[in-house]
Amino acid sequence: MALSTQRASDPSADQSAPPQWNYDVFLSFRGVDTRNSFVSHLYHELQHRVLPVFYNVDPSDVRKQSGSFAGAFAEHEKRFREDIEKVKRWRAALTEVANLSGLDSNKIQCERKLIEKIVDWVWGKVHRTFKLLDSTELVGIKFTREEMDLLLDPTDDVRFVGIWGMGGIGKTTIARLVYESISIHFEVSCFLASVREASEGNRLVDLQRQLLFPILKKQITRVLNEDWGTHFIKNCLCNKKVLLILDDVNASSQLEKFAKEKDWFGKGSIIIITTRDERLVKKHDMEISYKLEGLGDDEALELFSLNAFKKFEPDEVLID
Repeated sequence: MALSTQRASDPSADQSAPPQWNYDVFLSFRGVDTRNSFVSHLYHELQHRVLPVFYNVDPSDVRKQSGSFAGAFAEHEKRFREDIEKVKRWRAALTEVANLSGLDSNKIQCERKLIEKIVDWVWGKVHRTFKLLDSTELVGIKFTREEMDLLLDPTDDVRFVGIWGMGGIGKTTIARLVYESISIHFEVSCFLASVREASEGNRLVDLQRQLLFPILKKQITRVLNEDWGTHFIKNCLCNKKVLLILDDVNASSQLEKFAKEKDWFGKGSIIIITTRDERLVKKHDMEISYKLEGLGDDEALELFSLNAFKKFEPDEVLID
């Protein structure tokens, strides 16, 4: 039963355009209909998180295609006797699934507890915590949890965020930590490093392909140059919630190859740009901007002490 694999349909859309999928989860079951009980609860709680769950079925039966699977496969082999390789692939797929680490409902009697275990398991696998952002090792970086929460405030707006400051001050570190912390909340997420360097080497199209590959896949060869890249970005990401990091941008022309207008992206998207040039941030009227300052005396001493003595403050005798 497919509950959440849906394609955005538009009768007027170009049929040659690449497929644009809204969801990537497929909930499947066999036997007694569970769409109004277990699957319904799971769909509500799980949404886009998934792992193998053997619900009222023995994993061994799945692995060996025995039990209720034996009869079904006997029928498949008769029906597809002209294409028996297809059935073999199905068998191999079930064996592979059964060998994955998952949950067996026969060992957990309460459905609610089973669902909680599923969600907790997946969340623990994919959720990036704020540990790095709160780390005391990030001396002098004043990008707080509150500022992170501001980025995650529910909104349909597409937001452009600028992080600017002198070279080597930590802009890329901040951007990467933000990316690792919140990317799970987006349909498409991409960190494009060293945009300035790529531009100087005429390699911006490579970064465009990096952004587009998860959607275009084999059709990525259609991105022949920067103009084609811009075309596909506008048309393929306009219905996606996107987190895009453009690191080390130093010219408007670079930004415009990836994110010239808000309507290039779906509702709730966030575009973060790091740059040394404050004028770039102001020119594009970014809703949120952060200026990273250099270390003060106390912070410089703390950083030195952490690296030299592995503690926050040197001994008083050394300070004296």
